Amino acid sequence: MRFLTFVFTISTFILTHGQNVFTNFQDTVCYENFNDNSTKMFPQKFNSLELSIVENGGYRINRMETIGRSIAYLKETDNIASFELTVSLKFPKNAGISSGGVIFHSQSNPNGALLFEINNERKYRATKLFNQQSKILIGEPKDAGWVKNSILEKSGKNIITIRSNDGYSDFFINGSYVNTIFDMQLKQGKIGLFSEAESELIFDNFLLKSKPTEGNTLGITSEKQKNTNEPNVEFQEVILIFKAKIDKQQATIFTLQKQVDKYRSMLNYDTTLVTRAAFLETENKVLSFKLDSTTQALNQNQSKLAYLESIKEDVEKGSNGDLVLNLTSILADLKKENKSLKKDYTDYKNTNKQIKEDNMILLREIDRLKKLIESQN
Repeated sequence: MRFLTFVFTISTFILTHGQNVFTNFQDTVCYENFNDNSTKMFPQKFNSLELSIVENGGYRINRMETIGRSIAYLKETDNIASFELTVSLKFPKNAGISSGGVIFHSQSNPNGALLFEINNERKYRATKLFNQQSKILIGEPKDAGWVKNSILEKSGKNIITIRSNDGYSDFFINGSYVNTIFDMQLKQGKIGLFSEAESELIFDNFLLKSKPTEGNTLGITSEKQKNTNEPNVEFQEVILIFKAKIDKQQATIFTLQKQVDKYRSMLNYDTTLVTRAAFLETENKVLSFKLDSTTQALNQNQSKLAYLESIKEDVEKGSNGDLVLNLTSILADLKKENKSLKKDYTDYKNTNKQIKEDNMILLREIDRLKKLIESQN
């Protein structure tokens, strides 16, 4: 009996067959759509082991090492206990077997966390890390805990939703409930995103909600609430309606601000391209002049060389050996100079060609950006 009590006390999970979290999560803790490359909610880093960066409207986590996992924690969320998290993720095309997902209730001391992950073979699983050991929470050990489900998209976006409260955690994939775990050891902690070894994932639309503050969120005492229950309920409903409208407006403002920042950066980039194109045009003219001068000198030396070659042939038929030696020396010097001029000619020609190509590319990019800005305006 004591053994069973001990096991229950430190139990890590109990599999259930239905949803267990019905809490109403209303307060938005964080919303991030990764449209701004300078986001402060998640870290950005790049080294030989991993890459975590915001690009093209998504948060890309690439674990290049063959062991371990790359984790990016949401900042300033160390002790979240009850929450609803929704995030979309996808696997890049032509990738090998990749897996990753959400880590939550993560502890720093002792080391522990709960993980829910999917892979690009339409499988999902939940595991628990504790004291540097991994434990399967759903699925069979022979399959390493992986459960296959056709709800998952192999190459498209998958939306993961996790609802956690009082030890229970319900998991949803693309809006459909799939499983529940129960854990009494890890009931609060940090939340983050992760990618397993040799895996790459792109996350988007990270939305974290929590339940309303304990007690009366409207600032009315419990005694007064008992006496005036109906008005308080109505007043609370009105407040919730206005709060929902405010949250929606704030999300719209946030999106519009991101678009403004994006177009400003595009305008700055366009100005930089114009300056670079003007510089290359000037450099192209200078090199074209040098190329023409080198071509003219080369033609003159070739004519001079042909003339001296004919003199050499005439002298060699005569008897003046010293003159032959002198002319041979002069001829050798001219050949050497001619060779050098040919090399300069080739170098200038190649450089001029490359600058022309760069200039054409920049001009096309300027036209494309101008058309894009005009269409957006």
